[in-house]
Amino acid sequence: MPTLIATFALVGLLRFAHVELPRWHLAFWFAVLVTLALFASLGWWQLALNAAGSFLAAWAYFGALDATDNVEYRALHYVVLFFGMLALIGSRFWLDIRHYGIGL
Repeated sequence: MPTLIATFALVGLLRFAHVELPRWHLAFWFAVLVTLALFASLGWWQLALNAAGSFLAAWAYFGALDATDNVEYRALHYVVLFFGMLALIGSRFWLDIRHYGIGL
């Protein structure tokens, strides 16, 4: 379930990125939504570390997307878009497997 929430949150925040919201604002809301999804399943210390890690990873992702957005050669932008989203969602999926016992 946290992976699904993280996926929908990330896609929705990518849509908000076109409205010129600050990148830290988008990363903050991603971290809040992911933290709320994991609220009952992790301890306080792990939850705080997960929220901070989610914020920093999303901030780096949105910053990289912003830095590669207006270049003429857009292949790098699409590589960052695809693999950045894959890394953020993959880390959430790894957490699902680890804490909820979801098997492949």
